[in-house]
Amino acid sequence: MRYAFIINSKCNPKKLRQLEDSIAMLDDDLRARIDLRYTYYPGHATELATEYSEQHRDKVTIVACGGDGTVHEVVNALAYRSTPMAIIPIGTGNDFARTIYSKQYLKKPCSIITKLDSAKKYAIDLVRVDSYDVLGNHLPMWSEYYANVASVGVDTQVQLQAKNIVRAKDTAFNRKTAYIQAIFKKFKQFAAFPMSYNLEVVGEDVNEVSTGEEFMLISMCNARYYGGGFNPAPSASIRDGVVNVCAVEKVSKLQIIYLLLLYRLGLHEKNPHFRTFKATSGIITCDDASFQLQGNYDGEDFFGHRMRFEVFPESLNLLTIDD
Repeated sequence: MRYAFIINSKCNPKKLRQLEDSIAMLDDDLRARIDLRYTYYPGHATELATEYSEQHRDKVTIVACGGDGTVHEVVNALAYRSTPMAIIPIGTGNDFARTIYSKQYLKKPCSIITKLDSAKKYAIDLVRVDSYDVLGNHLPMWSEYYANVASVGVDTQVQLQAKNIVRAKDTAFNRKTAYIQAIFKKFKQFAAFPMSYNLEVVGEDVNEVSTGEEFMLISMCNARYYGGGFNPAPSASIRDGVVNVCAVEKVSKLQIIYLLLLYRLGLHEKNPHFRTFKATSGIITCDDASFQLQGNYDGEDFFGHRMRFEVFPESLNLLTIDD
């Protein structure tokens, strides 16, 4: 098997050097089967992964070297292709990697390289979001697959602030605490959004519907973590064919801090302000015709007045390590 390492050139320089040094120290056979390609602009990882997949199909594994944004771009190249993907988490949040790797690999991600030849291949689920404007027109630039979590509401505002914190000063401390810092920086701006949902819930004969309400956020989770370790879906699985949906009702600003703490620790599901569902598809709509929702999937921003999501079971081949 050959490996195409698609490396986010904007990763922390120290982590990039560790990755390059680890590859240089490999035995001759494995090193000769690795191609290194660096990304330099948004969408570049998708272009490179598509190029390798079309040329080599299942004879190459695309190794996404970066954070959730790099994973997101590679996922959108490889959905429903025979080419498998692996991940070396050297980005900022690495939240999808928290679901598939044990802590030892999160702490020493470059150790994954020597395990690639013995890694097992699994078919995992992806979720697709399709965005629409207020007139119902499809917005292809904001309609993509995601592997991890999509959400709309205050958490998206916090995530954008967290990215700005790291961009302004890229340090190990800021990378670790950016989301927490962002919560306090955006606290005064926290507000609920007029949103409706219509969910195709597993095991129910009729859809779960809410209209005329306000929510702090709605998350649609394929995996378990996002936002630098927040755990909105502690029971989520990337191989169960469902999306774990979490809707947070409108609360006071003082309450939201406590609820976000529960949300971070994965202890929120029994709290009465949280509504949780297991769905195969659904529609989230902004009830204010003059307002457009801002969301994020795998940490990447998207917009829309209405957004439809649907899970696609076993639509991506993933290499991962069981030990």
